[in-house]
Amino acid sequence: MRSPRFRKAATDVRPYGTHRFDVFGPKVGRRLTLFGRSALQLWLRLESTPQVVTYCERPLLVPEARGSRAADFWVCTDDGEQLHLVLRSSEATIAAKGLRVYPALDAWCRANAMTVHTILPGELDDPEPLCQNRLTMLQYLAANTAAAGDEISRAIAIACNDGLTLIELEQRFAALDPELVRASAFSLVLKGVLDCPTIASQPLGPNSRLVMS
Repeated sequence: MRSPRFRKAATDVRPYGTHRFDVFGPKVGRRLTLFGRSALQLWLRLESTPQVVTYCERPLLVPEARGSRAADFWVCTDDGEQLHLVLRSSEATIAAKGLRVYPALDAWCRANAMTVHTILPGELDDPEPLCQNRLTMLQYLAANTAAAGDEISRAIAIACNDGLTLIELEQRFAALDPELVRASAFSLVLKGVLDCPTIASQPLGPNSRLVMS
């Protein structure tokens, strides 16, 4: 696989009034700092979307914007590269009129085989249980960086073919550390191999059921 176009943030300036979130991104294998709830929610989606290969937060400054306005994420998927821009209120007003918010940025992206994907803040309002469950799964992955191995991951996926709760899964693999079993199972959920039917409505726990997607 070719090297990522962007590897680190172009700016660490925190926009006025935003909260700071320090997280670990399994897909990029490093810690990163996010500013604002919208950036956090978008990051959760990127880590939870199997088609996303890698990404970089605040990859470049938008030359047409004032100050330190950065694109929110560069994203590499199975189908190509995108710049994700979560629109601020003034930018959303421009977009609502059918106008391009940053024409020069659009042109630069076209010249570099990328597309600009604009997102209204309201489009990131995922259910709170879903956000918290995604955070929980990513925290397990961050705390258990030693991979369980493909053989164990395949065995866990097969075991969930007809559905198992987390506690049943841990009992099935009692010879392994329960933390590692959960981390492996959550990794499979994030990759789209397993599904948790209640992930958007109930907190993850021992009775959460996992099934093959």
